[in-house]
Amino acid sequence: MALLKKKTPEELAADKAAKERRRLELEERKSVQQAAKERETFERSPVGRARAGFDRGDHVFQYSLGVMNQKGIITAIIDRAMGQSESDPVVVLNSVCREGWELVNGSFVFVEQGQQARDTSMASGQNVAVEGEVVGYYLFKRSEANRRTHPAG
Repeated sequence: MALLKKKTPEELAADKAAKERRRLELEERKSVQQAAKERETFERSPVGRARAGFDRGDHVFQYSLGVMNQKGIITAIIDRAMGQSESDPVVVLNSVCREGWELVNGSFVFVEQGQQARDTSMASGQNVAVEGEVVGYYLFKRSEANRRTHPAG
């Protein structure tokens, strides 16, 4: 029968310290990974791209944003219904301006993404519901006066 050796208080303290070090190292790795993920997300965002363009010395910045989606729905009870969702671009536009840009022009285009059609039951012809998205295209020019200072990162 094997005897179990009881750990000394020093060994127990060393084990506890090693476990705490591993926990802190894991926490630090997670924190570094989260910061890298947040930085990557920011760099892909309109504001991140605007900041990078300004830092490169670009003279213009163009951005497009889906402003409204429209889903065409044809049902048996109602001939046609439209499901819409909207997005307000003002927050993005203001954020881009604070990166050192001035809005020069904005235009909107409806981009058709599909249709649904159904023959009418009581009359000749068809009901057609169009699906698509309204996209806003925005053009900015460099404006040193609009630039706000940012913390590193």
